Amino acid sequence: MNRRRIVIGIVAALTLALDLGSKLWAQSALRGADPLVLLPRYLQLEYHENAGMAFGLGRNLPGARAVLVGVGVLVLFLVWRIVRQVERRQGVANVAFALVVGGAVGNIVDRLRQGRVVDFVVMHWQHRYVWPAYNVADVALCVGVGLLLLTMGSQPAAGRRR
Repeated sequence: MNRRRIVIGIVAALTLALDLGSKLWAQSALRGADPLVLLPRYLQLEYHENAGMAFGLGRNLPGARAVLVGVGVLVLFLVWRIVRQVERRQGVANVAFALVVGGAVGNIVDRLRQGRVVDFVVMHWQHRYVWPAYNVADVALCVGVGLLLLTMGSQPAAGRRR
């Protein structure tokens, strides 16, 4: 097995384990409990379930579970195609891809297992402006996609040499 696959496998597995472990913890420690305030007026842990996509979009969509699992698998395929176009020796792209895989699989597992995703991190500004709840998988997906975009932007144009 080559080094690239090992890096992707390890980072994706760690991301998935951290995501699923944190969701299990949230279910046992936060469900039905008062929010756990980490930074008063800014950050707390509070149990939520999301049957939709980001920000709860599509939660009432007929067949939402199957559609969202399909979308997750499609995203994994598309990201894999993008990463294949990035130079193999670019380690950032490998880590980015692994974060996307770990995060996407974590949310897919939730959808398959219980039909919804467990979210528990809530950011807000003095309780006035509240960002929708999210989880470790969502962070991994955002960071991974952001890194992929940065990596793709740093590639030389097709046909040009460095």
